[in-house]
Amino acid sequence: MIEPKFSVPKIIDFCCITLIVLIFVSKLSFKWMQIVPYSIPPFIFQYGLHPFINFGLQVVIALILIYYWLKNRSNFPLSKFYKVFIWTLIAILTIQTLFQITLVNVTQSVLVQLGGLGMAIMLILIYGVIVPAVFPLRKFCDWMNKASTFLVITSVLFLPILFPFMFRGGRFVGFFKHIPHMVTASTASFIFFFPKIFQDKPWTLKNNTLLKILGLFIITLAVLATSTKAAFGTIVITGFVGILIYGSKKRSVRLFKFTFLSCLLISILLVGAPTSQFMYEVTTGKTGFGLRPAQDGVSTRMDEVFRGWTMFEQSPYFGHGLLYKFFSGAKEGIEVESYNSFKDPHNLFVSAGVIGGYPLLILSIIAYLLMIVGVLKGLKEDDIDRQTMALFLLSHLPVFIIYHANFSLGGMGDRIYWMVFGYLGQEWGSIIKKPIKISDGVGNPQ
Repeated sequence: MIEPKFSVPKIIDFCCITLIVLIFVSKLSFKWMQIVPYSIPPFIFQYGLHPFINFGLQVVIALILIYYWLKNRSNFPLSKFYKVFIWTLIAILTIQTLFQITLVNVTQSVLVQLGGLGMAIMLILIYGVIVPAVFPLRKFCDWMNKASTFLVITSVLFLPILFPFMFRGGRFVGFFKHIPHMVTASTASFIFFFPKIFQDKPWTLKNNTLLKILGLFIITLAVLATSTKAAFGTIVITGFVGILIYGSKKRSVRLFKFTFLSCLLISILLVGAPTSQFMYEVTTGKTGFGLRPAQDGVSTRMDEVFRGWTMFEQSPYFGHGLLYKFFSGAKEGIEVESYNSFKDPHNLFVSAGVIGGYPLLILSIIAYLLMIVGVLKGLKEDDIDRQTMALFLLSHLPVFIIYHANFSLGGMGDRIYWMVFGYLGQEWGSIIKKPIKISDGVGNPQ
């Protein structure tokens, strides 16, 4: 039977695919065209899509998905632990925001603060609950791979032509607005592209095996060109653990694993000490990394953490609010241009404390422990897509130590992280149905 052209499942898939693609498209910069202005509110910001348009498109799509999910949510059950965590998080954010309105941010607009709460709840529900429920995991992995890999590889291929526009501060940004955007896109591309090497198909030119290896090499170059130590560590973890967990009955794939691990062990024996010394000097700021000048990563991060802890101590029980980085003095309301990243502690736990006080700080610690549980559960699965979700989270566990707790709809990493949480946190499978037992007429079920 031919499916209708505009069937409900196709519309839902289209909405989910649009949200995934929008994660990357919303952060593209068209400065290289030299005809796009820096800003034309509310359409263009920093040579690309304005956050207002990005947010508006997400809200429209979200309303469609919410309506569908509410009508069919019995078909998409959440695991009890994940459901308790989600509702606890929403309750804490709501209660803390009400305290902040009445006791902390009394000079700031009430509507703006409630709007920030609404954005946070929308982020959690759409990307952490609804999309993972209604969009099959297989399709999610495919579209994450397509969107991120296309933009990253295209950025590298156009580098010789658009060289002046693709570096910022000596670091590779490609077609994206800022360095963190390319870091997120390139690491996501590496993680979701990596399993393609281990698909159970013969390694032949007909199946584009060499092209896959070349693609992975180009993506690796993009990661290294960002000169970001955390990104480098992420793909190292992905490569090493992925080699071990992605199983295959093909002799050629097993041979590839053996060769890779053998070369890795030999490299460690031969250049392990010099490499360790080099990484130590990079971390302590004695040596530069890539095109990035030397910087003491430990002291600078700790300065940011201490600065964040000082902010936390100013309001330890209630926090400063979800939009505190946009607040400037006693001025009411917020503007996109008023965003101040220097207020960011760059630590998941301290950042959560600054946003929501002790309650959110404690919950962030619990969340981190649940991430570890999700990783262990996912790595034991047989399905390669479920393993990929777990590997993504495993490789980012160290990153979360230097990451911020952000609940906006505009960030790249935030939306990807929440979808990964959703796929790992709820029951595997998009639709879980119990088989119907049919009686054989004598009382025995068939």
